[in-house]
Amino acid sequence: MTPTADQARAILEPYHSLIRDVIEAAWAEWKAVQGFRASQGYPPMLYSRSISNYIFDALARTAIMGFGAEATVRVDVESQTFKLHFKDLCARFKKGGEDKLGQNHPTQAALAFQEAAGMIPGTSHETGKVEIIWLPNEIWTNLDRILVVARDGDRLIWEYEVEREASAAVVLLPTTPSEPDADGPLIRPKPIALPNTEQQ
Repeated sequence: MTPTADQARAILEPYHSLIRDVIEAAWAEWKAVQGFRASQGYPPMLYSRSISNYIFDALARTAIMGFGAEATVRVDVESQTFKLHFKDLCARFKKGGEDKLGQNHPTQAALAFQEAAGMIPGTSHETGKVEIIWLPNEIWTNLDRILVVARDGDRLIWEYEVEREASAAVVLLPTTPSEPDADGPLIRPKPIALPNTEQQ
């Protein structure tokens, strides 16, 4: 079953902060590893999929612990991936492509998740399926967006963004000093009297 965006948001909204924390922590871990590699003179990673795999590993370690501590979430850990089971909703984390859909090899399990009519073993037909997608910017220097999406095969049905809470908004400081107000008081440094060295 494919839930509506409103249905999925109603279930996931209490976990939005945790979703962002998990993805941002995995990204921060990768950036720290990338910094260490550079400091040791190692060249940049050759393939973006290698970066995606590292971030997924870090994300899985963080998510399994974080969501595992939630009494209302069941974490299903498999050999190569994991899924989160909420009330009537199953979610998985993926790196998104340009189409905003999760990228993976077309295994039977992956196809069952991707197809709207596909059924995940151990769940009912009423269980909805969504992907939690992270998207880097074009040059992989920062996270761009975190989305919850529903799909049917290779078709995006809907999306919504998991935004940062207003209380956690980043305050941007000016990068250049402002010009002094011509009408206001101007503070000038006071001259310092130097000792007379000629008398010594």
